[in-house]
Amino acid sequence: MIAAIYARKSTDQSDVADEQKSVARQIDHARQYAKKKGWTVADAHVYVDDGISGGEFLRRPGFIRLMTSLKPKPPFQALIMSEESRLGREAIETAFALKQLITAGVLLLPHRHRADTRQPD
Repeated sequence: MIAAIYARKSTDQSDVADEQKSVARQIDHARQYAKKKGWTVADAHVYVDDGISGGEFLRRPGFIRLMTSLKPKPPFQALIMSEESRLGREAIETAFALKQLITAGVLLLPHRHRADTRQPD
């Protein structure tokens, strides 16, 4: 299976080493999860918004690139993120984004707290 990763952190961490950044940890954990499942994650399908609020939907380049990739057909079958709140913090906008992903046929996999115990259907 081909998977994508979405990682977001709202606070700026420009003064923190890359390996200590929350988004770097999110990506690392998501890659480990994909590897355990035998899935492929291409660098082109790692979508990141660092230092941007989850309440913001129009000014998140990673999120916009992710959502744009769904048309005409997503180049991946699953989206791995640490938890659904990474996708957004505003309920209606986040629900709409989730609906678009599901309608496109993308399996959503929030891996935090259950990465090793839950299998997709």
